Amino acid sequence: MIELKGQEICAGGNKKNLIIFLHGWGSSGDNFIHLAKVMSKFLPESYFVAPNAPFEREIGDGYQWFSLEDRSEEALYNGVKNATSIVNHFIDTKLKELNLKDAQLSLVGFSQGAMLAIHTALTRSQSCASVVAYSGRFLSPSKTAPEIKSKPNICVIHGDADDVVPFSSLDLAVKALKENGVNVEGHPIHALGHIINEEGIKLGVEFIKKNFKN
Repeated sequence: MIELKGQEICAGGNKKNLIIFLHGWGSSGDNFIHLAKVMSKFLPESYFVAPNAPFEREIGDGYQWFSLEDRSEEALYNGVKNATSIVNHFIDTKLKELNLKDAQLSLVGFSQGAMLAIHTALTRSQSCASVVAYSGRFLSPSKTAPEIKSKPNICVIHGDADDVVPFSSLDLAVKALKENGVNVEGHPIHALGHIINEEGIKLGVEFIKKNFKN
């Protein structure tokens, strides 16, 4: 099994929760941990981890969870499915290491990482506390939904000026998740491109907070 490595934040004390950040295509855990540093100010009882994706990007620097050479729905779905098995191993190892359970876990993803966060959470045997997906998509086989084993609370946040992942992905994700009995919130952000802004961070923090039970 491929082992993931990345940046971690744990500023003293016993942490009650684990939040795993999954970066976007061509980025890295080193880059995405900056978002965790901002969120950690509002979530002091959480342990933050931002691993690097397992594969180097085909063109340019950075890492990728799966290839975007073939962008057909089938190829993207197979890519996210393969990456999920790697991320699940990482999650299980971290939870065991910290003596935490899935109910004390939240996943935060951006773009490709958001696609992965949603798929991973839905296909784990135990439901995590929450998922915050920024500027992503809900990937599923062309005619059927993926095998859903868990139904965590999911928050989808997307800028309406996104020129990388279409803004229409927000409504499509919310509709598909609701049809599969998943509790989901959708938050459009006006005039925002393919980035995470202060409003998006605030929405994410509030969603994570309210879904951790401790």
